[in-house]
Amino acid sequence: MSSGQYQALPAETILQLEGRPCNNAEFQLSGVKKNYKVTEDGRKITLYEVGPGEVCIVNIVCSLSNSVNPTNSISLTDITMLSIPAKDFRELVAKYEEMRTFIFSAINQKFASIIELIKEIAFRSMDERLFDYIVEKSERGKLSTTHQRIADDLGTAREVISRLLKDFEKKGMIRTSRNLIELTSL
Repeated sequence: MSSGQYQALPAETILQLEGRPCNNAEFQLSGVKKNYKVTEDGRKITLYEVGPGEVCIVNIVCSLSNSVNPTNSISLTDITMLSIPAKDFRELVAKYEEMRTFIFSAINQKFASIIELIKEIAFRSMDERLFDYIVEKSERGKLSTTHQRIADDLGTAREVISRLLKDFEKKGMIRTSRNLIELTSL
């Protein structure tokens, strides 16, 4: 652990880029980051978010396997994390059962959430997914975000989100203003 380095980074910092090696295993101490993929035409889909006390499983698996990163990540808020050189991390995992258990549990949990994402995309309509997203992400019935951020999180185009939000507003389900969505009914 003595080789670990604490980092404090501001929101909107690019943390990992697809195709780059994973030189460090990162442990999230505070804040939130997201892991996402970018298509050839520039569209994004959020795979999962990482919060305090969690690890990015892609970063961990890449660090363990000494491979390149297949995804990107960015901090959504100010974050602090502990970065351990991949070589030292592999030694910790090999030596300590508790570390292996923590890592495999984290992989299992995130893998389950990715399977749920695939199920959502395959079997639910975008309007259902969007409304559930608004309910889940809102605080006291209000969600402060952009149409593009929602589109990135749900893996669709901003225009689709804008059209569906207008439909929801016409039906009286929500009210919208600049970067704000208010639920009017649940």
